[in-house]
Amino acid sequence: MQSLRRKLESTTKANNEFKTQVETLREQLSKAGEKLKVAEEKVASTKEKLKTSDATVSRLTEREMTLENQLNATQGRVAALEKERDAAVLSAKSAQAEADELRKKYKETVKQGKSAILMTEEALKAQVKIVAPDFDTSAIGVFKTIKDGKIVDMPRK
Repeated sequence: MQSLRRKLESTTKANNEFKTQVETLREQLSKAGEKLKVAEEKVASTKEKLKTSDATVSRLTEREMTLENQLNATQGRVAALEKERDAAVLSAKSAQAEADELRKKYKETVKQGKSAILMTEEALKAQVKIVAPDFDTSAIGVFKTIKDGKIVDMPRK
């Protein structure tokens, strides 16, 4: 019987040790369950953040593409405007050169006109001197007119 008691005590002791180990394992399992629950919550939160991040990345990518398209269109418009500007500058230079040439021709024409008028006046005075050698031709001129029976200068415009 003593051997049975020892076995019983030994079994009881082993049983108590197993109970302690089971209780320890249950506590560890409980803590692991809590940690698992926290980890699952973190995973769910991270998945939500990932979805939000994916949506943000997608939106930003679309915005970037839109901005790139707008930039390309604007750069094309700038290039076209620069060509228009260059053509306008070239046209303005050409018009300025033509205007300068016309001014030069105008001055030359005025000069030639004045010379022709003076030559005509001198020829007229010479003819009068032949017809009436004593006549004073100083009052005769192309830019003179008769007013109230007198020779007077034409008004300048």
